[in-house]
Amino acid sequence: MLFRFVGYYYLKYILIIFCALEMFFISIDSLKYVDKFPDSANLAILFFVYDALYALNYTLPISLLLALVIFYVSMIKSNQYTALLAIGFSKRAVLKPILAISLFFSFLYIGLNATPFVYAQEKAEGIIYQGSFSNTTEDLLVKYGQDYVYFGKIYPILQKAQHIKIFQLQNKALSSFTQADTAYFENGYWVLQNATISTLPKSFDLGDKGLDITHIDRLLILKGFRPKILDTIYQNKPSVSIIDALQSMLILKKQNAGSEKVRSMLYSFILIPFFVPLTAIIIAYYTPSLARYGNLALLSFEFIVISLIIWGLFFALGKLSISGLFLPEIGILAPLVLLGAVSVWHFKKIDIKT
Repeated sequence: MLFRFVGYYYLKYILIIFCALEMFFISIDSLKYVDKFPDSANLAILFFVYDALYALNYTLPISLLLALVIFYVSMIKSNQYTALLAIGFSKRAVLKPILAISLFFSFLYIGLNATPFVYAQEKAEGIIYQGSFSNTTEDLLVKYGQDYVYFGKIYPILQKAQHIKIFQLQNKALSSFTQADTAYFENGYWVLQNATISTLPKSFDLGDKGLDITHIDRLLILKGFRPKILDTIYQNKPSVSIIDALQSMLILKKQNAGSEKVRSMLYSFILIPFFVPLTAIIIAYYTPSLARYGNLALLSFEFIVISLIIWGLFFALGKLSISGLFLPEIGILAPLVLLGAVSVWHFKKIDIKT
């Protein structure tokens, strides 16, 4: 009964604030493209859908925290919070439905980050620029297995590459050289169009067989080397799902390469969303049981400011860790563990606060 009562009001405030923030974000973000909107109504609607999904990264955590502040303030003003405490419910019991709901949305958000949901911004910008914008990356040289691969230009969204060159090595010596002007990623392979394979001779003695050049219309190579994996490893601001990040981690581990950026993204996607329920515990601890025990206007302002600061701090630390400024364990994991320890202490003391 208590869960239904508290959950109803909390969800109601979440819905109101979430819709308001979504409309505000879409309105402001659309001003950048007001002169570039497509003439097609269907494309315009798709843009707003993708933009709304992209905005969810910012609006959902803020909505959960602001709804919590409004919930407590409104319940105290109407004396409902006081009545719940008077009939025997503890502050912890009132908080538990809120924690359950915020944890549900946190897990939902983490699940979305494992899907193409994370590419919503790129799809929205692709609609606006209609192909002229493609999130290209240029001049990449990567090691895959024993081979070295050079991409002159790669389009992760279009799953296409131009001017691709592959250097095959045997016993640490160049054995063959493959190049093509165009390559596509299909069914788990890079497909080179009109590829040219130049095989070096095993012996360079005079009179032996020389360079062997072969032309192939369609060549399948680099199994499992997905375009988004390249985007994960080599771009400063990559947009990748948890699945792509994990695959990138496996590739980097095989190559004995550093995985700081990928670990930062995984921490950001999987751990940072839990700052919402942890912050909710602290807010609930300092919420008075009666309106006379504090200035509700000032208190609600303080809670809102604290919520925005904590959200901004973790958002900034996540971006800085991805860019390589901090180690992920220092920039993300340590602050989150500290917040978790503080929240656990407040949760244990919430019903015995004097």
